Amino acid sequence: MVRERVGDWRSAWQFALAGLLAGVLVVATSQTTVVAPLFFALQDQLFPAPAPSSQVTLVALDSTAATPFGPFPWGNDVHAKVINYLASLHPKVILFDVMLDHSGTGDAELAKAIADAGNVVLVCTADDSPLPIFVGAAAAVAGRELGVPDAANAVRGVPIRIARSCPDNPSREPAFVQALRIAEGVNDPLTTTGNQAQLGQHTIPLVNGEMLINFTNGKSPTCGYLLASNGRCPAPGLITGHIVVVGIKLVDADDVYAQAVSFGHDLSFCPKSRPKCMVPNQNYGYRIMGDAISTVLADRYLRPQPDSSDLLATLLMGTLIGVAVYLLSFRRAMLVTGLVLAAYALLAILLGQAGFLVDPLYTPVAIVLAAGFSLAARYVLVERERRKVERIFGHWVDPRIAQQLAASRSVEDIISKGERRDITLLFVDIRGFTALSEGMSAENVQAVIHEYLDDMSTLILKWDGTIDKYVGDEIVALWNAPVAQPDHALLAVRCAYDLVNHAPILEARLASKGLPPISWGIGVNTGPAVVGNMGSKDRLQYTALGDTVNTASRFCGAAPAFNLLIGWTTFEACSDFIAVDEMPGLQLKGKSAETFRLFNVTAIRQDKGSPWVPFPTDTAMSSYSEHRRRS
Repeated sequence: MVRERVGDWRSAWQFALAGLLAGVLVVATSQTTVVAPLFFALQDQLFPAPAPSSQVTLVALDSTAATPFGPFPWGNDVHAKVINYLASLHPKVILFDVMLDHSGTGDAELAKAIADAGNVVLVCTADDSPLPIFVGAAAAVAGRELGVPDAANAVRGVPIRIARSCPDNPSREPAFVQALRIAEGVNDPLTTTGNQAQLGQHTIPLVNGEMLINFTNGKSPTCGYLLASNGRCPAPGLITGHIVVVGIKLVDADDVYAQAVSFGHDLSFCPKSRPKCMVPNQNYGYRIMGDAISTVLADRYLRPQPDSSDLLATLLMGTLIGVAVYLLSFRRAMLVTGLVLAAYALLAILLGQAGFLVDPLYTPVAIVLAAGFSLAARYVLVERERRKVERIFGHWVDPRIAQQLAASRSVEDIISKGERRDITLLFVDIRGFTALSEGMSAENVQAVIHEYLDDMSTLILKWDGTIDKYVGDEIVALWNAPVAQPDHALLAVRCAYDLVNHAPILEARLASKGLPPISWGIGVNTGPAVVGNMGSKDRLQYTALGDTVNTASRFCGAAPAFNLLIGWTTFEACSDFIAVDEMPGLQLKGKSAETFRLFNVTAIRQDKGSPWVPFPTDTAMSSYSEHRRRS
């Protein structure tokens, strides 16, 4: 059973450690082949996926052109027609993301078209370059490489400086940078400093040498290759003064990549024979290049959470949640954990829309694990504390009170120090038992004491009393300690009534076993006392000390058989429920008869309006006398 209470700050470090261990476990598994792909897959959901730049238009070599032009690759005369048409509409730049590495029909025508346009950027790789005839005609040749796929096999970025490129690209710049240079008239060299690059007026943040692409929602304006070759793009105004990216939109042309953002594909993405040729997060390379250009044009960059910040957040949140779950009640701890997770998720979404990609996995998992670890640790530790408390108090108090103590206090709280509080003491012992026992065998003495103590103790526990000690045939019990009991005086008096009322039953059982009858007197007193575990380091006993205890003992010693004597404080607390006879002049050892008032309880009632019930002294005495006469 987990406590529904506030924890002890002195033990909070243990649960902070449990939360910290949860964070360490998450960090330790973060780079595994199972967890890392999940991290990136979840972070992909945080990409803002904005609308594409209005300054970028795509022209696609798609399957609709396969009928008139035949299987790809098509003749260079086709490309010449397209470039001539596009150039006639005066775009800022044409990024021709098609590898012109083969000779064929129309080579000279294509070279002339490229040269006449004056703003065509051709692409190359470290392993492949355009034919020299085309290189000489182009405004620039640059690398078409995209970023290295991450653990989830998705392209997230594009290198700002290519490690190895073709000889025709000595600056090792990517094609999208060259296209931006021409479009914006940037002649200054591309510079990189630390984790950022400078391209004209654009300061580009880098992650491991790559610019993260702010992938769009896939709705860039496009024109099919067949329409362009016939000079009939549906919206020529989207080419004039724009950056045009020409690329291959054929699923079998080996230019398909998985990217971070999914979007709905139109029918032109796949051939008619294979309408489901791609999954939503797959895209063509030239379109990804277009998104890279859109990212820079809008200066709408993505910044992931640094690894150091992620590590700190994971460990810190795990630690804090571990402590919070311990210090709060179970329901509040679960509520706080849920609220923290919801707040973190909302913050991650809002930051993602602003271009900041936070950790979507490790910190939330650390929060959940920390809550689980803390609950498990709390369960183990609290159960251990509960068993200790029940073991300590199980012989003294009603099991219900022992459970209450276990659920509301730690062992240290209960036994570390004494405290002064008002309590009610009850003493009960057998009248004349010393003389009676001298004529009995040891076995019979033990049998009588066992029956008497067992019955009396059961009744005391029934009325939520704490058994302080057994002293021979005397039982000492107390109320309002170790747990608070506002009506402690009345509980003790009602218990005394039951102790006397039980006499006929006990007398009959003793008689049935051939044992002599016994009688007992009871004293109850209410007042201040010091309660706590007293004794030596080797033996502790929960008990009460003070004049209130001594006075209750003297009341018991003066009480006739089957009578209950109480003091003024007890009478005041129970005056609406008991009737008494004052006993003037009764001298108690160490007490003045003139100043000390003593009362004999004669009747009791359940409620203020209930009828009075005589105290069962006469019934108990009659039973005792009858069994004594028969023995």
